[in-house]
Amino acid sequence: MFKGKKLKLDISFDNVLQTFEIKKEEEFSDVDKIEITLKMLVTNYSKLKNLTIIEKGELLTKIYNNFIIGESKNTDRKDPRVVDFKQDANYIYASFLSCYGIDLYDVRGILHWKKFVSLFQGLTNDTKIKEIMEIRGRKLPKPTKYNQEEIQNLRELKAYYAIGGLEENYQDGLGELFNSLERMASK
Repeated sequence: MFKGKKLKLDISFDNVLQTFEIKKEEEFSDVDKIEITLKMLVTNYSKLKNLTIIEKGELLTKIYNNFIIGESKNTDRKDPRVVDFKQDANYIYASFLSCYGIDLYDVRGILHWKKFVSLFQGLTNDTKIKEIMEIRGRKLPKPTKYNQEEIQNLRELKAYYAIGGLEENYQDGLGELFNSLERMASK
């Protein structure tokens, strides 16, 4: 409910990922981004025609806070980033398939955003993406005369799986995942 209007939302994971892409588009103004994103998320968008752009911005914030980001988002983390949804898209896709038997392309428009995030967080440690995340997050041990080879191996793994490019936040990275999945499906 917003301003006395009952709204229906499409919070499927692929739709949410697309909205993150819209947020990054430099060719759109902020007003365009709000309008486009609301058209994607609110299935009965016509009910919003009498709202001002300020009210639409408030609605979009409310949708993100209540249905997408939620209260579990911790922006004070000091831990290193261990996942990049664009760079790791193939590993994430394979991990969902091997762990859950879920082909992410097949569940577009079906799998709810929060279920996607929960499943991602619940991937077993034997999946490739979890292995990569563990490597990225592992600290180098203090050097001793016995662990030089272990340190060198870990450095090489960290370099191989390093997150490259510009730093992106969690939501921006999820948007990249969708694009990568779409490219993989078209092959």
